[in-house]
Amino acid sequence: MFLNMCSMFPKSTHETFAQKLYQTFQKNKRFRKPKLSRTDFTISHYAGEVTYQADQFLDKNKDYVVAEHQALLTAAKCPFVAALFPPLPEDSSKSSKFSSIGSRFKLQLQSLMETLSATEPHYIRCVKPNNVLKPAIFENVNVIQQLRCGVRCPGGNQDKLCCYPTRRHSMSSCCVLGFLRQKF
Repeated sequence: MFLNMCSMFPKSTHETFAQKLYQTFQKNKRFRKPKLSRTDFTISHYAGEVTYQADQFLDKNKDYVVAEHQALLTAAKCPFVAALFPPLPEDSSKSSKFSSIGSRFKLQLQSLMETLSATEPHYIRCVKPNNVLKPAIFENVNVIQQLRCGVRCPGGNQDKLCCYPTRRHSMSSCCVLGFLRQKF
């Protein structure tokens, strides 16, 4: 992880972090360097592009909690304080004194993915008909964009609605998508 590597070197700056990202991901179609910035970078997420400013990434990632302090606060007699500091995994407290925000986030994300994988989730997708939040207004472009972002089909085929994870097809949803494509 570049952020952790750069955080460990005292001479690293947000510019060197950004340059490392530019060099590594320059050929990735989802990564882009804005023309007028030396430290910003843009990532194309499923719902659109997001531009990040690398200026404070290193400072925020270096804001770590010492393992001994974490253990002390976890064992606090006040339940509120103890709940604020969940115990560190065994391997992280022994192997390294430096536990960055990024590495802790990665562990939390792995834990979340394990929890989600152990369940059988069912989703209801809601589509906003307009941005002004008024009744009887239907913005085709807005709705088609939401459907494109929220409903992904294998191979990028958007002619079918794939309702993951259950893969149940709704005839009414297919009709709406067909109607929108004709109007759009």
